[in-house]
Amino acid sequence: MARTETGKADSKVKRQARTLQACLAKLLEPPMELLDGHPLPDVELSPREIRVLFLLGERGEMIMTDLAAALPAPLSTVTRIIDRMETKELVQRARSTEDRRIVVVQQAPKGRLMHDRFLSSQLQVAERMLEPLSNGEREILLELLGKLSRQI
Repeated sequence: MARTETGKADSKVKRQARTLQACLAKLLEPPMELLDGHPLPDVELSPREIRVLFLLGERGEMIMTDLAAALPAPLSTVTRIIDRMETKELVQRARSTEDRRIVVVQQAPKGRLMHDRFLSSQLQVAERMLEPLSNGEREILLELLGKLSRQI
C-alpha cells in the first residue's frame, strides 16, 4: 500500500476508534436508575470491588491467587480489596480444609444481595438497549461484541 493510502487508513481507524470510544463511554455510563436503585446505598464500592462481586457471583468461591489472576492484580492488592470488602460484610474468607496455606473467598449474604440486584439492573438496561434493534441486528451486534471481547 502506498504511503498516503496507509496514512489515510491509519487516520480512518483512529477516527473510528474515537467514535467507538465515545459510544462505549455512553453505553457504559450507568443510567440514573441504577444509581438510584443501589441495593445498599450506605455501602460505597470501588470498580474493583464491584468486579470481585461479579467474579464471585459467576464462579462461587475462589482462592485468592485465582482472584488475583482474574482481576488482574497483585496478590497484595487483592488482599487489601478483600480486607475492605470483609469489613463491609460483602465477602467471607476462610482457610482451605485441605491446605491451610490456601485462602478461599466467597460472597457473604450482603454481597450476594448486592450482586443479584446489580445484575438484575444491568440485564434490564441491556434489554432496553437491544429493543430498538431487529433480531438480525442483535445477532450481528452480539457476534461483533463477542469478537471484540475476545481480543481484550
